[in-house]
Order: sequence, then structure tokens, then C-alpha cells
Amino acid sequence: MSFIGHLNFTYPQAYEDEPSSDVVFDRDRVNLPTMIHDARECFGTAAEVKDSIGLLTSGLGFKLFKSESQVLDWQDVKQVASIHYSECRELVRALLPGARILAIESHTFRDEDQKEHHYVDGIQYGPPALAVHNDYADSLSEDGSSVTKSFVDIIGLPRGKRIIGLNIWRSVSSNPLERFPLAVCDRTSIDPGDLEYKLNVNAPVPFNAHYCKPNDDQRWYYYPKMSRDEALVFLTYDSHPPYGGLFCPTLHTAVDLPDSEGLQPRQSVEVRIFAELPLPL
Repeated sequence: MSFIGHLNFTYPQAYEDEPSSDVVFDRDRVNLPTMIHDARECFGTAAEVKDSIGLLTSGLGFKLFKSESQVLDWQDVKQVASIHYSECRELVRALLPGARILAIESHTFRDEDQKEHHYVDGIQYGPPALAVHNDYADSLSEDGSSVTKSFVDIIGLPRGKRIIGLNIWRSVSSNPLERFPLAVCDRTSIDPGDLEYKLNVNAPVPFNAHYCKPNDDQRWYYYPKMSRDEALVFLTYDSHPPYGGLFCPTLHTAVDLPDSEGLQPRQSVEVRIFAELPLPL
């Protein structure tokens, strides 16, 4: 069922203290009512895994797939690393035929009981992320027209190839997801002029993330009642977009479901993975 959610086009905690002079966000961008469309009604149920490079890199930028996991305890870091990372690699190989999968170094475990973002042995923990963002962005020239330093160079990924970044997001609550689902924005509805490039405050090394100004033309979606056997895959980076110009990401955020107070708290795991493809002709 579609609903009116309230999205934050900034981090609300930025206003716990007096904002510094370089904060570009304002209070008018917090808690904005936004239509969140039911993606199951719009696009159908979870799809079988198949070649989806066009959908992910030139289309919506996201898709829900049937993807059973053999993980029994999602809070067991070693079990997730030994089983789920391999599952994610196989999923990406099916989605991006011919891609070389680069290393997965860690994952993020989100739980409503967590009060703040932190790292333990390289694994990120935290509450649902209630701000519109994309995890990775290049560094741009002062006028925003060109890339001065790519994300690929900043973190040392291979050069001379097309690097694709994907997030694989999964609800790991015991029952189908009832609180704080992930909302994703149709990347073809984003005005590139609305994108903002600021430091990713939760990154273990300094690099930029995408933030965004609100715009009524943006189309937001969520998949209700996601189960453990479904994986939401969305595009977070493309070093060589097929349409040319600057990369336009799949913006995303957790969103509070109306009338969900007291229901099963959200737990989720997301794996960030990079794949190497030949440069587009």
C-alpha cells in the first residue's frame, strides 16, 4: 500500500547544536511529506535473478529479487562473512554477466536498538538511516561541472575499467518487515542539479556521499513486507555511466511507516559490493 512518508533531505542530528557555517542544509528540508509508492503494486513481486545491467545502470536503478540465504544467525559476523558474502557475489554475477567481482570487506547491520553509528572489527552498526543519501560520490570541480577526483581513485579501486557499485539490502527480522522499510528513488526522476556532494560522515576513510534537495518530480518507492528470502539490489556507483556526464545515483533512506509503533523492530543487513566491467564502447 502506498503512503505519505516524511523524508529528511539532511541529517536531523545536524541541528542538535548550532549549525556550522558550511552546513548547506536547512530546517525546511526535514520531515517533508512525500508520497512513497508501493513497488510491489507498481512493478510486481520479487523477480527471478537474471541479467539486469540495463535496469540497474540506465533505468530505475533498483530491483527486488528472490534470493534465499543459508545464514541462520544474522548477528554472527563470521557466519554472515562466510556464507552471505558468497551469496552476494553469486547474485551480482547473475545480474552483471561477465563482471569481475571485487572484494567485499564488511557489511552493515542495522537495528532499532542501536542508538548511533559505530564500527566493531570493521563491521558497521547503527539504527535505520533516516536521511536521503547515496553512499558514494566523486569529488567535483568548484562549479560542479566535472570530476576532479573519482571515488575509484580515492579508495584505490582498479583504474581503466568500468566500476559498478551495488548495495544488496535484506531485512533479517524473523517476520516480514513491519517497521522502517528502505525507500528508494527512481534515479530517472532525479534532477542532477539537485544533487549535493558532501563528506560521508559515517565513512571509515574520507570520501564524498550524495545528498539531495527535495523535488516534487522525484518518484519514491518501497517494497512492503520484505522477507529474509528477498534482496533489494540498487545502484550506488558507476564510474562510466552509459549516458555520459556525471553519475546519477539511487537515492535511498529508511522511512517510518504510519501506525507501525509497537510492531516488530527492524533488523537489516546490507552488503556493499563493487564489480569491474569493460569500459563502454
